[in-house]
Amino acid sequence: MQVSFVIRDAEEKRHQNGVDALQLVPINGRLYSAGRDAIIRVWNCTQISSQEPYIQSKEHLHDWVNDIVLCCGGRNLISASRDTTVKVWNAHKGFCMSTLRTHRDYVQALAYATETGG
Repeated sequence: MQVSFVIRDAEEKRHQNGVDALQLVPINGRLYSAGRDAIIRVWNCTQISSQEPYIQSKEHLHDWVNDIVLCCGGRNLISASRDTTVKVWNAHKGFCMSTLRTHRDYVQALAYATETGG
């Protein structure tokens, strides 16, 4: 048997692999990025360039994040992962509120339809 592991910093502020999805909230300037390091990161795009734009990470994923979608006016973030899960996150506080585990293969893409008044 062979065991391997990755030694990481306590908090990494940069993606270590490719980025596959981005979502921007123009109102508050937050940018959400997700990708092949299995981490969703939050950035402040309105900060002065001399300050660190990194805000936080959401790391309760076990494989690549293929897609992310903001919903509910930017309050929630939905992620689709190669680990076969779809997760709903509190976008501001960074915790996972719900996990859907009904897929048998990678979840490649998401779509969010807003309700329209009729």
